[in-house]
Amino acid sequence: MLIDLSFLQTGQQWPPQDEQERLNRYAANKLLFDSKHALVFREQWTRLMRDGGVSFELLFNWPKRLSMLWADLLLGETPSATSGETDSPEDQALQRIIEWNDFWNTAYEAAIDASRYGTAVFKTRFDGWGRIEVIPPSIWFPVVDPANIKDVQYHVLAWLSRIPGDPRESNRRILNVEIHSEGQIEYRYYLTQGDKGTISREIQDDERYRWRTEQTGIDEFLVRPVHNLTTSDEIYGQDDYEDIQSIVSELEVRAAQISKILDKHADPNMYGDEAALDVDPQTGEAKFRGGGRFFPVQPGGQAPGYITWDGNLDAAFKQFELLMEQFYALSETSPAAFGQLKAGLAESGSALRRLMMAPLAKVNRMRLRFDRAVKEVLILASRLEVAAGMDGAVALKDVSIAWNDGLPDDPAEETDIAVKRIEAGTLSKETAIRRLDGLEGEELEDELERIRTEQEASMPIVTPARSTGLLFGETDEEPAVGGSEGAGEGAVA
Repeated sequence: MLIDLSFLQTGQQWPPQDEQERLNRYAANKLLFDSKHALVFREQWTRLMRDGGVSFELLFNWPKRLSMLWADLLLGETPSATSGETDSPEDQALQRIIEWNDFWNTAYEAAIDASRYGTAVFKTRFDGWGRIEVIPPSIWFPVVDPANIKDVQYHVLAWLSRIPGDPRESNRRILNVEIHSEGQIEYRYYLTQGDKGTISREIQDDERYRWRTEQTGIDEFLVRPVHNLTTSDEIYGQDDYEDIQSIVSELEVRAAQISKILDKHADPNMYGDEAALDVDPQTGEAKFRGGGRFFPVQPGGQAPGYITWDGNLDAAFKQFELLMEQFYALSETSPAAFGQLKAGLAESGSALRRLMMAPLAKVNRMRLRFDRAVKEVLILASRLEVAAGMDGAVALKDVSIAWNDGLPDDPAEETDIAVKRIEAGTLSKETAIRRLDGLEGEELEDELERIRTEQEASMPIVTPARSTGLLFGETDEEPAVGGSEGAGEGAVA
């Protein structure tokens, strides 16, 4: 934990000792994400070494698949962001910032970082317009108040680069530093010995690395971290890999051992009588030559056969299943989250949602943290544009984001629910069409008008009565010929 800027003084170790464990964890998790498991599981994979030092490995990149799952559930269905009324200057400015920054893809990268590292870091800057970027958390060093570690005093961004144009300086690096405080950024440069060493001196005599301070024009940090899972006594978020790392390594070892056993069964050794062997007259070497031959068995001899052995594969597969169950539990997922559905388990959207309760709870936690961070960086980008005097810039006051759950829609089920609610009088047709078809404005009005027109055209035509007397139970039949008057009089009487 860094509580002041003294770690940037000459003679100090780089990277800071207090941050080394975090940086090592980031490096290991990046290797896991990049499918370089041998560099992380080296000790576990020694169990697979064969004679001659040749190993047999299988790689299951569950860590990468897990990070992509959370990013897909959070941002796979593109959210929609609005500010003020549709087509208002504020909303137009927001849509432009989102489009120019390819923002939802940028947020997708942040979601992956939050999963594999525990923390993602947004950085906002003005470069012709308000730019929003995701930077590696390995170059982010927050300086906090020791009385409240959640209160960040400075966001320090620091990274090493080689000295250009001088091959003699192969073991020396330039430490580039940005110290972000509210309202300003201070740029510093130091010289270090190697990637891991000490800060030897400050660089202030080179125009390329001149120390300077830049006013941002707004009284807020331009660096915005967003964490995965945090606790009250931790500054950084917890990644999704630590709890499952031992399980993934054991799955890979166990699967490789099973393959190793199956290889032995696919190419077994043989036994039998000497009559099955041919002796090379030149070398005297006895060799077996199969291929549909008949091998006579000498009296007291043994018929040829394969040497087989019990590799306890049933037990190995049972352990594999147990490990997968623990993987799903600790990673807060389920087979359904990865498309592994048995017949009849998820025949409707509601059934799939029940199977996805744990993953949806997890992604809801992420959404709570990303919602606020995304709103803040979008507003911050607009304020930077205004502070820089950019033409057409509008400072956003508020941003609303409609998030999706990432699950596939079930149109038949949604339509059935809408029809029942309309019949029960708890939902209007207009709202139902808006939800089901995603129509708004004139498109929605046109669709409603077409529905009314079609309903009117399909209604049966009712012929009006020729006499108002029909309303009182009389008939329209003609009077009978002959005796009609008497019949009429009798009827009246």
